[in-house]
Amino acid sequence: MANFVGRLLVVGLLLGAVSSLSLTPAAGQISWGRGKEKKPMLPNPYTFTVPRDTLLESIKQVLSDRELIIDEKLSAEKPGRLVTQPVIFTRGALTSGSNLEFIARRPGGRNFTWVRGRYALELEALPLDPQRTRLTVYARIEGEYQTETGGVWVECPSRGVKENEILEAIIKHLNGES
Repeated sequence: MANFVGRLLVVGLLLGAVSSLSLTPAAGQISWGRGKEKKPMLPNPYTFTVPRDTLLESIKQVLSDRELIIDEKLSAEKPGRLVTQPVIFTRGALTSGSNLEFIARRPGGRNFTWVRGRYALELEALPLDPQRTRLTVYARIEGEYQTETGGVWVECPSRGVKENEILEAIIKHLNGES
C-alpha cells in the first residue's frame, strides 16, 4: 500500500510540474515564422533607371556572386538575354517535397515523392530608352521523382520566389548594398 501511495505522489508531482510549465510563458519558444511580416513581391517585369549594358553587368555580377553559371550558348541566341545552367537546390526524399513546393506548385495536382529539385533562370533586359531598362525574370523549376527505370524530371509552375530573390539582389547590387 505504501508503494502505491509513493507512486501516486510521484505521478501527482509530475503532473503538477507539467501543468505549471504549460501555464508559464516561455521566452525561448520557437515561433515557426509567426510574427514575421511577409514582404510584397516585386513587380516582374521590373523597370530600372539604368542603361541596359549597366544592368546586364550588374546581373552578371549577382549571378556570379550566387555561383549561378551563365549558359553562353543559350544566352548568345538573343541580345539582352541571360540564361543560367540548372542548379540543384534540394536533395533527398524527406526535404525535397517541401522545398520544391515552397517555390513551385504541383504540376496538374499530381502527388509525387520528390527526390531532387532544380531551377534555371532566364533574364531578359529590354531597353525602354537610353536610361531605362525593363527586366523580366523567368524561373524554370523542375522536380525529380524516381521510377523503376530511373529519375524523371517534371516542370513545376513557379510561385515567383526565385524571380523575386534575384530581382531583390540586383536592386541591392545597383544601390551599392551587399
